[in-house]
Amino acid sequence: MNAKKGLKLQVAISILVIFSLIISILVNWYSATNAMKKSLTEEYLENNYNYAKKLSLNTYNLLEIMQQNLNAAAQLVGNKGFTQKDLDTWKSANGLDFNSTFIVDQDGVIQRMSPSIIPAKGGVKIQAGQKISTDTMKLALSKREPFISKPYRGTSGRLVLLLSAPIFDQSGNYKGLIVGTIYLESENVLKSTLKNHGYDNGSYVYVVDHTGRIIYHPDASRINEVVTNNAVVDKIRQGESGKAQTTNSQGIEFFMGYAFEESTGWGIVSQTPVSVLQEPLHKLFKEMAFRSLPFLTILLIIAWLLVCSLVKPLNNLAEFSKHAITQKKVVSIENLQIHSSIYEFRELFYHIKNHIHLLNMHIQIDGLTEIANRRTFDSIIMEYVETRTPFSLILLDIDCFKLVNDTYGHLIGDDVLKYLSRIMESFCEEEDLCFRYGGEEFVILIKHKTESDTFHIAERLRIRIAETTSPTGKPITISLGVTSLQPEDQHPKTIIERADKALYQSKSDGRNRTTIYKYENRTQPA
Repeated sequence: MNAKKGLKLQVAISILVIFSLIISILVNWYSATNAMKKSLTEEYLENNYNYAKKLSLNTYNLLEIMQQNLNAAAQLVGNKGFTQKDLDTWKSANGLDFNSTFIVDQDGVIQRMSPSIIPAKGGVKIQAGQKISTDTMKLALSKREPFISKPYRGTSGRLVLLLSAPIFDQSGNYKGLIVGTIYLESENVLKSTLKNHGYDNGSYVYVVDHTGRIIYHPDASRINEVVTNNAVVDKIRQGESGKAQTTNSQGIEFFMGYAFEESTGWGIVSQTPVSVLQEPLHKLFKEMAFRSLPFLTILLIIAWLLVCSLVKPLNNLAEFSKHAITQKKVVSIENLQIHSSIYEFRELFYHIKNHIHLLNMHIQIDGLTEIANRRTFDSIIMEYVETRTPFSLILLDIDCFKLVNDTYGHLIGDDVLKYLSRIMESFCEEEDLCFRYGGEEFVILIKHKTESDTFHIAERLRIRIAETTSPTGKPITISLGVTSLQPEDQHPKTIIERADKALYQSKSDGRNRTTIYKYENRTQPA
């Protein structure tokens, strides 16, 4: 009977050990996979959004330069006139900006064009002396101002984007237009600008106009297609920029970043297929499985040996417990030996759970600056408010950070963020906490300090930054807003809003300064 009881106990504990280990490993797998998926999703969304914004700016600058060149040429034509040689030279000087260039009079009759002859469908040739009667040309002639058309089928049968500038003679008389065309279905300047995506994983860029019609796509057959059933395109048509994980018009799910270009009404979309997550997640799964299986095997062997060694002490403990209940005997210290063994076994699970906790902690740290992120900040400030822990808050922002990125590049911009984080940490005492709030905004939480003390800390930090050479090769400046927990504060939102208003005041007052929030209708705290 005793042997059977011992065997049942061994089996029961072994099953419990196996079940607990499997559950712990599955939770570990799930947590790690979920953390990686969230991290990669946010990374792809943010990178595509930033890339779309960059291309939007590049496209705006490109069209602006092209329009300026046309305006300058129109002025030359109006003042001096252009020979065929002049027009050919001008087109050649502007490289690949336009597929064709021509000058028309106020009736739309071609006076000069480069190239001098353009083949059209049906063997027809377009050349000087012909009249262009398309609705787009009529609209451009009627406007008598710089003009960028929507895509249309030109006289040559090509899908065309037209840019034009009005020609006026020295007396101010309207003489016609100088026109540059971009053949959207052929090699063109837009394609040269947009075709190379930073990721070689199925990512690509496309451009739509304000009507939702595709004007650039790496698949030329989709140019001129209307995609208004795409949720992102619908947002672009409303003048919005942003990022989203959504399904495109062909039913494929993408991580999309999109930017609205205001001057043309175009939208630039950079997108990466969601399927790119499968490879790293599958790799993570195999790696964890490969590492976990030997670990599981060793633990099962150890657990079995431990169970065998614990059977007799556990039987003794059970017997002792029976006598303690019926006879009210006191448990002696020697009988705690088996309890200590069980405790160590529980410690194993505790450390496994602690390991999962450490994995989750990685989600709370900003990957670039290696200081706490917005999520951690929200949790800690909520705790401070709920426990009424006295604290002050410094909200700071790098002045003209976009100019740093535009001038020195995003890698130097990243170095500037890391540089600021290190200096912030050097100014913090043991109980002070630094956070990256988002973008170029940072927060410092300072416990048990008045606003006045916090203001002086903020000023020392501001002066230090302004006097120290940054990764750009010269100092940068920061603007700061200071506030503190007040008796009436019930939620962190009100505190953050005050700090944000103080920061905004610093910006409005000329940047590179610290402002304490001014309280209305009561005395400002010391």
